[in-house]
Amino acid sequence: MESFFEQSKLVNAYDVDLNNRLKLNTLFNFMQDVASSHADSLHLGFNDLIRHDLGWVLSWAKVNIEEYPDFGQTIKIRTWPKCRYKLFSMRDFLVYSETGKILFSVTTAWLLINVKTKRITDIKNLPQQIYYQPDHSAINEFPERIISGREKEKLFCKKIRYTDLDINQHVNNTRYIELILDCYSPGHHKNNHLKNLTVSFNSESFYNDEVEIWFTPGSTEEKFDIILGINKKTSKQVFQASVNWKTPV
Repeated sequence: MESFFEQSKLVNAYDVDLNNRLKLNTLFNFMQDVASSHADSLHLGFNDLIRHDLGWVLSWAKVNIEEYPDFGQTIKIRTWPKCRYKLFSMRDFLVYSETGKILFSVTTAWLLINVKTKRITDIKNLPQQIYYQPDHSAINEFPERIISGREKEKLFCKKIRYTDLDINQHVNNTRYIELILDCYSPGHHKNNHLKNLTVSFNSESFYNDEVEIWFTPGSTEEKFDIILGINKKTSKQVFQASVNWKTPV
């Protein structure tokens, strides 16, 4: 079976932000589209797995950013299943410009769940074997807990509405990427360049839930900001993120 998969995406006007840069939440949508197409070609996609009451969920991701594409550009996304790590199936991505320059390097961790019980199940229960490529790595890192003992402040609270929900009746992870980006002002986005983002998706949120967004700015020792999403009703951590910025020279 073909373990590498490539697909091109046109960056439309609605895919970029006020600085004419591809929005990171759109990148996540692009990558999940490409991963879904690849899984379909391997007979491990949504329709293949749902017959066995199985499904993939994105649990963790790290993105390194070199450069953003602009409106009107075409990017090429290459993806492959890298390896198994504990209960995770690791999938990496490289995103290229039209000239072949690497724009984004991404590694992701996926869990296989039983869609009826919502419990994690072993990858050996898949109907087809995954052919991993452990010698190829976009980012050589694996999921780990984001820990910070620094004080945090609540920035805002997001009430979950209809447009936040996806086919699984819960909030899609790209919505959480939007909430992370919304922690920063337009001026900050204009004057700074997001260097990398690490995010863990830890629990679900549903219609009418309220997700509190807590923020800890980077310190002298720890250059990255910490952002947490907490479900107000259950007190569960919905997501946690580490955000690292650099100021353009």
